[in-house]
Amino acid sequence: MSQELITRYKKSIRIQYQNRKLESKYRLGQNSRGRSASVFAFAILSFLSLAFAFLEHKAFGRENLIPMYGYLSVAALAIGNLFVSQWISNPYWPNLRLIINGIACMGFVIAAVYLQKYSAYHALEMSLLIILIGSLNVIRFPVTTLVTLVMASVFLYAMHFTEVSVFWMVIVAVLLLSAVLIGAYLSYILERQRRLLFLQSDINQDMTNRQETWAFTLIDLDMALSGIVDFREVIGLLKKHLESVIEFESYILTSLEGQGPKPVADKMEGALFEEDDKTLWSEDVLSKLTQTRQANTSAEQEEVKGFLGNVKKRALSYRLDVPVISDSNLLGIISLRRSTEPFNDLDMVASVSIAAQAMMIFKRSTRNASMVLDGSALASAPASSPLPAKRSGDVTVTSKLSTTQSTDMEMTDQSFIDPNAQAGSGDKEEKGGKGKSAVKKTITLLSRENSDRIGREKYQTAALEGDPLSILIIEIDGLSKLREQDGDQVAYRVFASIVRYIFSNVDKMKDTLGRYGQNGLSVLTPEIDMNAAEKFAEKIRKYVSKARYQTDFGEKSATLSIGVAAMTDETGNYNSMVKRADMALFVAKKNGRNCVKVRL
Repeated sequence: MSQELITRYKKSIRIQYQNRKLESKYRLGQNSRGRSASVFAFAILSFLSLAFAFLEHKAFGRENLIPMYGYLSVAALAIGNLFVSQWISNPYWPNLRLIINGIACMGFVIAAVYLQKYSAYHALEMSLLIILIGSLNVIRFPVTTLVTLVMASVFLYAMHFTEVSVFWMVIVAVLLLSAVLIGAYLSYILERQRRLLFLQSDINQDMTNRQETWAFTLIDLDMALSGIVDFREVIGLLKKHLESVIEFESYILTSLEGQGPKPVADKMEGALFEEDDKTLWSEDVLSKLTQTRQANTSAEQEEVKGFLGNVKKRALSYRLDVPVISDSNLLGIISLRRSTEPFNDLDMVASVSIAAQAMMIFKRSTRNASMVLDGSALASAPASSPLPAKRSGDVTVTSKLSTTQSTDMEMTDQSFIDPNAQAGSGDKEEKGGKGKSAVKKTITLLSRENSDRIGREKYQTAALEGDPLSILIIEIDGLSKLREQDGDQVAYRVFASIVRYIFSNVDKMKDTLGRYGQNGLSVLTPEIDMNAAEKFAEKIRKYVSKARYQTDFGEKSATLSIGVAAMTDETGNYNSMVKRADMALFVAKKNGRNCVKVRL
């Protein structure tokens, strides 16, 4: 669904949507909507009924009490419906209840005319009720028009049995007809406004859902395409991931390897492409895709005769051409087509970003494959003199937070303030006055590669023995901003203090701490199920949110966003478990950060 739908609806004079699915969705939603509007309508209706009862009493006294008591009963019914709409969160059929209440009130106006002699205020009462029914922002336009027209006709028929001249009958008929037209116009305008608001709300919700799906698809691509070095296979899998974000009916996949300036389709599915030319892509389209690196949209149209012989164009289908580019080279094209609506900006941006992400993964897989081959060749060559081994007493202290994850990271910083007890940074002095440096324990945070290697081994062990296994992916919120404002040393101190606290709360013989991204880390917890892992993550998050960290630039604070996942029967492998935890972290960051989310 796109903004084009709203534009088309604004230009038309139709009330209903042309899309049946959208129309049924709107009507289903209208059954329980209009709470505030119905409260206001019932309040006005009860006020008018009480006013009519008062007029009846003043005008006729006790001559005929049926209309007066009828108005009072209608007022009581309206007040009862008012309380139902006010206090019940999802009242059903407010439009039907309003129609019944309105018809009852108009019925007693007609009864007053029939049982008593006609008065001018009866026509005014009827006109007010007709306009009121039309101005309610709940009832549909056809129902409003039909009900008010029928009740106006019945009113005129009741006047026929009273001593009223033809002249006044005509005047009242014109008055009531005017009221019906005004009520119908108000109903028409208000229903179109309701429908436009529904369209905008539905489009916004659809856009939000698609953006979230788009983000998850970018994450899933890494798992699906990693290790694949065949370009045609990558193109085929790319189409599957586009399906979850973009709606289409037909598609063409092609790789341009060795096909020259006029590529032909490797794979084509769907009736919308059957009548296309064999070339499929003109020189202009190829040139535009190569130069702009953006998706190209087009439409197939036909000319049809409209009202009074006017010729107009009607769209048969809409097309989206997505370039697959790597290093400024056009490697392939994916063309999508649908007949429902044009492709919008989100379709264009999402398709290009998914294709670009796929090419990045493809390049990485190709590079890794070549590195494996080179490593095998080196392994078969004679070994050169080995590097000196690192002595157990050697400790390398990293002074700032590095952006690479290729090596293990040793951290010795432990300057943090417990939220329940203040503590200064730097070396502590003994009470006797002797200056003596505190012993600092070195914590090794494994590189992403080493932690993943250990994680795969522990995953296989847990799978064989049937033990639970969970992983936490933790990101320190705002660490990049802290690095930009106060420098790497401050960011490192906060990062190292948080790592030290987490390290002090894990099982050092079983759990594995590894780096994850520039501002985060992963914690692999064997023999811990998902519920226990979530409680542990929440404990860490609460502590860090209260803690303060002493730096050269004053006290600093931080929060954590944590994604949790566990090994299940459907997990598949270690990589998919990590991917689910990463998706849970994405949801945690999207929900405002400083929270824990679980991905089943």
